Amino acid sequence: LAGRTERIRFGTHVYNIGLRHPFVVARAVTTLDVVSGGRAEFGVGASWLEAEWEAVGLDFATRGRRVDEAIAVCQRLWSDPVVEHHGENFDFGPVMFEPKPVQSPWPPMHIGGDGAAALRRAALVGDGWIPMNHSVEQIPAAVARLAELREGAERPGTVEITMGVPVELGDLRRAAEAGIGRALVRPWSSGRQTIDGLRRFADEVLIEAAALPVGSPGQ
Repeated sequence: LAGRTERIRFGTHVYNIGLRHPFVVARAVTTLDVVSGGRAEFGVGASWLEAEWEAVGLDFATRGRRVDEAIAVCQRLWSDPVVEHHGENFDFGPVMFEPKPVQSPWPPMHIGGDGAAALRRAALVGDGWIPMNHSVEQIPAAVARLAELREGAERPGTVEITMGVPVELGDLRRAAEAGIGRALVRPWSSGRQTIDGLRRFADEVLIEAAALPVGSPGQ
């Protein structure tokens, strides 16, 4: 897909980063960023299914700390010339990680999840937030909380929100007003309708929707 396109971006929604070693994660993301010419978006989550962790012999109760450590290691691998790490979950001596991602310091990282820990990660180490079970009406309060956490950490800028939204223009307008900057839409109801649905969305909705200003509730 990267080889056949020039502008669309590629993202994970979401990748269970805690179940993999940071070396594997960092290399996979870098490969996508390189082959796409810097069009990768990395969505990660802490996972909710305990059986996944049991299957690979990891402690589900420690997943939050493991995810935080994995993110920190990946970000160093993507940006530092030489990395050495001795942590609770990962331990290795000095290594070099090349090539680096095209995007500097690394591809945008979007944190998936609905709880306080996900909001904290999105504000403190992420570039975006992917709510999984929020309604549009709940987003403004979350946007205000993200801004508060980011300000407290002295991180400039805002957190981009990615969320599934119905395909009609009115729904997309309400989403933008609530602070959702990227809407995930599915303009078809069955496989046979995919092409026609995409064409209708492009002709009737997309141009006007793309011009909608994103609100900043709570600021």
